[in-house]
Amino acid sequence: MKSIYLLIFTLILACNNPKKEESVEANTVSDIVTISYGLNNGSGQCNTQLYARINGERQVLIDFDQHKFLYIQLQDDFNNDGFLDVLVENRKGCHSETGSTYLDHEGSSYFIMAYDGQQFKISNEVGKDWDGIEMEMQDGKLHLTIDTAEERSYTYSDILSCNDTEETFVLENFKMKQVGIHRKTKMATVMEMDCLSLIQKFSIVESYEEFNVYLNNDGYKDKLRFTYYKDLKGYDNLYLRLANTYNDIEIKTQKRSVKRLGILASKTNGYHDLVINCDEIMSWNGEEYRYKNMYKSGNKYRVFAKNGLIIRDSPDGIPIGKFDYNAEINVIEKTEIEMNYEEEEYVTIEGYWYKVNFFDEDSNATKQGFVFSGYLANLDYCSIFSDWNEVSISKNAIVYKLHGQCYYTYPVKIISDTEVELIWSQDGDCVFLSGLDEDFALIISPEKGKPFAKFTLDGDTLKASYYYPDWVKEYNQKYPAIFSETYTLNYPSLIDY
Repeated sequence: MKSIYLLIFTLILACNNPKKEESVEANTVSDIVTISYGLNNGSGQCNTQLYARINGERQVLIDFDQHKFLYIQLQDDFNNDGFLDVLVENRKGCHSETGSTYLDHEGSSYFIMAYDGQQFKISNEVGKDWDGIEMEMQDGKLHLTIDTAEERSYTYSDILSCNDTEETFVLENFKMKQVGIHRKTKMATVMEMDCLSLIQKFSIVESYEEFNVYLNNDGYKDKLRFTYYKDLKGYDNLYLRLANTYNDIEIKTQKRSVKRLGILASKTNGYHDLVINCDEIMSWNGEEYRYKNMYKSGNKYRVFAKNGLIIRDSPDGIPIGKFDYNAEINVIEKTEIEMNYEEEEYVTIEGYWYKVNFFDEDSNATKQGFVFSGYLANLDYCSIFSDWNEVSISKNAIVYKLHGQCYYTYPVKIISDTEVELIWSQDGDCVFLSGLDEDFALIISPEKGKPFAKFTLDGDTLKASYYYPDWVKEYNQKYPAIFSETYTLNYPSLIDY
């Protein structure tokens, strides 16, 4: 009996004092910690201060006396521990108070500053990168792909380096852990040309050299001419022209920053492969030399001639029909018959004659004809990493072109093959006031290193979602409205050349 009373008393106590669930009682430290990061610039470029605000309290992480030129690349949780971290670019090569620019630097390295719940920890510093890094989500974790290059690649005076590496890192235990590596190798050639020697040999703005070589072993020598020149900005450019006298064809291609071009022993479709610099392979696709695996094969095209595209009975023949602007067509044969069309004075459109099917309304039948390829966009080239009106997206940058003398470059975070985020920064080359650094007296405005917009590929349309809609509205009202909800392709960038 006494034991029954004891049991009842115990149950009453339990009801009056229920045990709290662990999930309700326990709050993780990250739930009550808010973190943000910022930079202060001192005198000269190599005097940057990196600071954090943790629950509103400011803490200096790297001070002016360390003489670093820092740039916030991305604020994110890199190790999925619930705390905001920051990826920092250490730009090097500040040689003067005012004369040094991004293009003058000596290669950027990167590190992550992370909070462990009690203090900030700095990772190892990696890379010697010249043109930005790739940031891509894989398996729920952000992967950072960073080059380590001996020399920058965009001036003719530099010697070709084939010891460069491309490394991929993730943050693990507050260290940059390498999870992948690609190393360039200098591929052996049958014969080759050193472009730097060619420039030094002639010491002029433009020079050329020719190879007479059996490219396809048809019994006739092919002439491969390399024209090498410097443009107004001092960049070196290579212009390649192949003339096969037996088949009477000409193939043209152009590439910037070439220091070596060689002919490989390997062949594709009967023609010797070419190598650019260390290991960039160009292969013959049956009609022209293309960078290997650069494009998917396909035959879906779109007409972007505003007045429509004339269909002729033969190359440069009699008109027999017309495709309307924006029409999608299928190409059944790409001829090697070249055509140049002078659109206006000093503007010439280059292309070839393509054979196509079309529906003839007069005869109510499908017929064949020929169209000029200079106004056809190859939609199989289209991906989210394309040119879109005012904005251009690549795997390491998003560039807004406000006008010919105003460009702003933003880091890009790759979420998937069809979705990327623009990360806010102020890395611009602009001779006029752009307004992109204004806050318009708003409580919330874009913050450096934080996502500003998400771009999604929908067919051949780019759709934008903005994380600061009030700021975008104010900007578009006061300045040229570059922030659109949708963007269309820059079709000329998708032409077959």
